[in-house]
Amino acid sequence: MSVLLGSAAATTSARGQERAQPVPTAESERDRVVRDFEQGRSAHLAGRLEEAELLYLRTWARLKSVEIAANLGQVQLVLGKPASAAKHLAYGVRTVGPEIEPQRLARMLALLEAAKARAGTLQVRVKNVADAEVYVDGERVPEDAVKHELYVEPGEHTLVIRRAGYEDEVVRLVAAPGVTETVMPELKPKAVKAPETSAAGAKVPGAGGSKGAQGAAAAAKGEAKTKAPAAGARVEEQRSWVPVIALGAASAVGLGVAVGFTVASNDASADAHRYSDVLARANEQCIAPRGEFMETCTQTSDAASRAGTMGDLALGSYIVSAGLAIAAAAYAVWPNPQKSTETAVRVTPFGGSRTAGVIVAGAW
Repeated sequence: MSVLLGSAAATTSARGQERAQPVPTAESERDRVVRDFEQGRSAHLAGRLEEAELLYLRTWARLKSVEIAANLGQVQLVLGKPASAAKHLAYGVRTVGPEIEPQRLARMLALLEAAKARAGTLQVRVKNVADAEVYVDGERVPEDAVKHELYVEPGEHTLVIRRAGYEDEVVRLVAAPGVTETVMPELKPKAVKAPETSAAGAKVPGAGGSKGAQGAAAAAKGEAKTKAPAAGARVEEQRSWVPVIALGAASAVGLGVAVGFTVASNDASADAHRYSDVLARANEQCIAPRGEFMETCTQTSDAASRAGTMGDLALGSYIVSAGLAIAAAAYAVWPNPQKSTETAVRVTPFGGSRTAGVIVAGAW
């Protein structure tokens, strides 16, 4: 792939900038945008794609323009992030001005098609509500983005469509590369609760029926009384589910931490493999590397060490999460202790040379 801004015609102008988000008037803010963008482009041309992505993202947070979107999308596509790349490239294609060169527009369209071929595409169209909120895997989609195609990584995803006064619509789907899924739900209004009636189901009488009201209240009070257990019965104590909830929540948190460490370990391992491939292609080794490869050897060692550390932390987190889950399950299935309501009295005589009597012991 060619770098979009590698030609002499490349500029740092803000063509395609959204009118709803004007740049602050302070000149220092624009200077920071231009500086970060130029540094990102230099890292991009030098092949330092992770650094370029970070600088482009920092610039994108301050200013949204065609140039930033196009370069950021290209870098993310090379880094294996097709969903995010498609999102930024689609923004760039939507907001180009008439002054853009046809060759640059054609390259952007080609990159967008390449990203969409590796990502899943979603179209959400609610039938009966115009301003519903859309959440993808727990993250809210901006209102203006819902009007266009949404891009997700291939795999399982959960969509939640929400609007005040309506029941949430939950859609679970499996996104496939290059496939567009259209979701067209119809939200159901929440049911209105009916007014509560009396326990006896009778209307409340007026002033003339005060005796009847008193009688109904007395009857309801009598029905509400809890009967005492019979003597000798075994009463099962009410189980508290607070420990189960607490242990389950802690197990879920531990699992989330473990997954995070796993992802970090995989990323670091991928970095180490990438640096190793660079050394292998150059027929270089890290025992006594040449000067230009010393930094690559250091990056390889750091990435491998980081991958090992994150892997150990992930394993420990998985073990802790599993232990908490087992503890919660054991508490949930363990039989409840029972207490006895038996009433017993024991009478024991005693006597001596000068005393005599009985000992009475009882439990109620």
